[in-house]
Amino acid sequence: MGRKISRRHVLFSMGAVSLGGLSWSLSDHEEAFASHPAIAAQTGLVPLIYSPSYNISAFGLEHLHPFDSSKYDKIYKSIKNAGLRSEDDFLRPTSISEEALLRVHTREYLDSLKDSWELAKILEVGPSMFVPSILLDWKVLKPMRVAAGGTLLTCRTALQHGLAINLGGGYHHAFSNKGGGFCVYSDVPVAINALHEEGLLKRALIIDTDAHQGNGFATLAQASNERISLLDFYDESIYPIPKVEEDWAIAFPKGTDGKTYLTALEDNVPRAIDKYKPDLIVYNAGSDVLEPDPLSTFKLNSNDMSARDFFVVDYARSKNIPVAMVLAGGYSKDSALAHAASIKGILKKFDDVS
Repeated sequence: MGRKISRRHVLFSMGAVSLGGLSWSLSDHEEAFASHPAIAAQTGLVPLIYSPSYNISAFGLEHLHPFDSSKYDKIYKSIKNAGLRSEDDFLRPTSISEEALLRVHTREYLDSLKDSWELAKILEVGPSMFVPSILLDWKVLKPMRVAAGGTLLTCRTALQHGLAINLGGGYHHAFSNKGGGFCVYSDVPVAINALHEEGLLKRALIIDTDAHQGNGFATLAQASNERISLLDFYDESIYPIPKVEEDWAIAFPKGTDGKTYLTALEDNVPRAIDKYKPDLIVYNAGSDVLEPDPLSTFKLNSNDMSARDFFVVDYARSKNIPVAMVLAGGYSKDSALAHAASIKGILKKFDDVS
């Protein structure tokens, strides 16, 4: 295994990030769901949410760093190639609205994203400070708003179907008034607050298994008046430092293996669900727990990760709690295939194709 490298080194080596844009209004969400032929005709299939805009293109510079810039497309194609879905079986998300973002983020923060230097600090991509802000909005922020819209659609759909999976999302380092660690919009709290305002849920539990502490989610949960609770499993030896206060933290030491990790998971998930009694679980399922990942020290393999994801989803569904799954971080070459294998295992159990 190669030398572990820092988050900042990875992103500055990329150069400016370029993403494909896609945008609709938030009001399209329910219409897109109601009129979608695959979901209308085959309600037994677990809804999967995906947009080509999730994938990152960096003009070939992506080959200089470990982030797999097309991992979302690889997950999508792996599921299709396995015959588990056709192209029309995926729900296409729309862009999150400014109104929804303002339920969580301050106006000052959203306005600050018009400053290229501010965005360069959040993304840790130095050269992007020289890119005009209008291009950064088109190439970076709009695609992230689509991914945030995907998280909202996933949560909404999970409440209706019991389980839904977004092939992106999980920006857990974004606070109400600042971003960081590649995260601009705090998509999960945004989605939870939007659905709360609509009267669709009272309390949500975020179960975060990304290798990094979800410091943004944690802070927003603390300020949510018990609307949001957080159970967070993370590597205590890595970013962010220092850690923030949170509801329920499972901080693992450097180099934790799969057996130790899964034992803690299987002990704490049931207890947290019993304590918080959520109307919805949002599962933030990072693949940076894998041993080859350059940005963490965990020693889980793909089978461990699949077992982790299956346990969380299966236990929640056994308690009849809806689950919205998002994919969060993951920077090794194994990330996409591990996510695909995990999702396939979940679909094998929860797709009703009888």
